[in-house]
Amino acid sequence: MTGSSPDPGQGSRLARRLVAASQTEQDQRKDPSPRRPSSGARVLLLRVGYWSATVLAMLGALVLMAMAGTISTQHQDELEEQAQDGFDAQDRTIAARQGLEGLPSSGEAQRWLLQAATAGENVAAAQNIYLENAGPINADDLPAQTPGLGEHDECTPYLGPPPPSRREYTEEEHITCAEGLRESAVSGLERKLTPHFAAGARDSDGFNAVSQWHSWVSTLDDDASLSGYTWVAHQAQVFEKDMTIHMVWTLAEDETGRTVAWLRGRYDPVVKKFDDLVLGTVADGEGAGEDDTGSPVEDSREDAQSDDPEGGE
Repeated sequence: MTGSSPDPGQGSRLARRLVAASQTEQDQRKDPSPRRPSSGARVLLLRVGYWSATVLAMLGALVLMAMAGTISTQHQDELEEQAQDGFDAQDRTIAARQGLEGLPSSGEAQRWLLQAATAGENVAAAQNIYLENAGPINADDLPAQTPGLGEHDECTPYLGPPPPSRREYTEEEHITCAEGLRESAVSGLERKLTPHFAAGARDSDGFNAVSQWHSWVSTLDDDASLSGYTWVAHQAQVFEKDMTIHMVWTLAEDETGRTVAWLRGRYDPVVKKFDDLVLGTVADGEGAGEDDTGSPVEDSREDAQSDDPEGGE
């Protein structure tokens, strides 16, 4: 049998192939190269990345919009609050300006206050004349004898020409003279008082501001002399909201200073008249304090009287 002879290079080639394969495996282990995905995988990854970024962007935008809306609402509320404060201040400024438009100037205000004080004092003076001539006839201060020939005294106008020679006045002549003097003293007082009071301060069915005020004070004795009492005007140095001036008259006993009555009213400097009068009396033996408006406070006992005269408040 004939056999072929072995190829001496075959073993050598096989050994080289084995060495090369081993070397390749070692090289791959030392520096493995990344495996690139296939084209299909790459497309899928790109789509997932795109939609993920889009969703995140949308979520971010929504969050920003929500935050912006919250900030905008808070900011708008703050602006509205600040604006409302501004509107309120503007309204107050307008109201103040409108109020100032009706206020008098400093000079005019002083003139009005002086005008009210003068009117109040004139009214008090007239009422004091009524007081001096109230009560029973008093002839003690009248002259005892008639004047000499060609002379005159205070009784002459009411008794006629004096007799040719001096003589004592009779009691009847004294009474006639005293009555004449009283009538002359109070004559025209009502006419002088009338311009100081508004028409509403005169009421035929109630208190009459131009009458003798003391006649409305029930605590005074009509049969006694009232010459020891005095009306005093007290004027407030401020204006009311309607620009009127507060005025109070008090009737006090000169000897003790005790207040027995008061009259409150308001003076309108535009029409130059008193109105809204209220008369009050104080119980006998009690003084009167003052309230926060400067008006005397009435006695609160049952025997104290407080009249709300017609024509007043």
